[in-house]
Amino acid sequence: MRLITSVLILLLLPALFGALAGTEDGSFCPTCPDWTNLDGWYRQKEAYSQSQLPPALRTAQQNETLQVKSAEKRYEVEEIAADAGDLAGAVPVDSRSPEEYAAGHIPGARNIWWRSVRSGESINASALVEALRENGVNTTDRIVVYGEEGDASYLFWALEYIGHRNVSLLNGGVDAWAKTGRALVRNSPSMPRSDYSGNISEDLLIKPEDLEDVIGAAQIIDTRESFADFGRSRIQGAIQIPISTVIADNSVRDAASLESIFSGRGLDGGRLQIVYGDMPDASIMYYCLRLMGYRAALMDGNWRASGAVVGNIR
Repeated sequence: MRLITSVLILLLLPALFGALAGTEDGSFCPTCPDWTNLDGWYRQKEAYSQSQLPPALRTAQQNETLQVKSAEKRYEVEEIAADAGDLAGAVPVDSRSPEEYAAGHIPGARNIWWRSVRSGESINASALVEALRENGVNTTDRIVVYGEEGDASYLFWALEYIGHRNVSLLNGGVDAWAKTGRALVRNSPSMPRSDYSGNISEDLLIKPEDLEDVIGAAQIIDTRESFADFGRSRIQGAIQIPISTVIADNSVRDAASLESIFSGRGLDGGRLQIVYGDMPDASIMYYCLRLMGYRAALMDGNWRASGAVVGNIR
């Protein structure tokens, strides 16, 4: 009898979970999470929410998404995108770990590990200024940051945050340099200490305690990959744009692709965009927004500590 009961329970489980994720007639239920596939259920929920919009608004959004301009279009803020073949007169800054830097770096590069300029979960501006002084970097230098994935974009944001006005990022990192046929070196440049001084741009950093004051006025972008995590917990009103959508082959996508992604998600060039997610990868989105001319800021800190966090599951 116990064996028969166990078999019956196993046979009924799929139907039970199916009932939780849908209605009796098989239609989608937006208030019944499918606990066996939360990512899939949340995507269905987003599609369902779109289907409930008035036809005119739905058509307008679809048309906006389809408006993709030619890939020939250049970035709006071209000067913050460096080319591996044109680093003459620039100060390359390697954002990777000291071990990675020692294994091989671009000639003349100074090493400022992105983790070394953070305290806990946020930027340490004083540590960054001191690192620049130790590496002989001056306020008037043109800095080209490179590294791996989010490392370089975080340091790019950090340099803008302390007020450096001539900084760009080498898209593709060390791989982009290698494709030019040039070799990496292991020797470190010896430079006299500089008197670098920073000038903090407070508008580029949003702290957890600031969030409740900007809800509604700004557009908030969640850069995490998991749709299920986004559904479980997010900042109120956040728009999810995963980092993987703006990166291809370890490089930032072209201008036309970024424009399609951002316009398709309804980003407004007249509003502030606040980026948050897992560091340092979330800073990639900050850089992409800057490339396309948006007014962006980074949420650097424990966003989950904010009173503006909400969730979908009930």
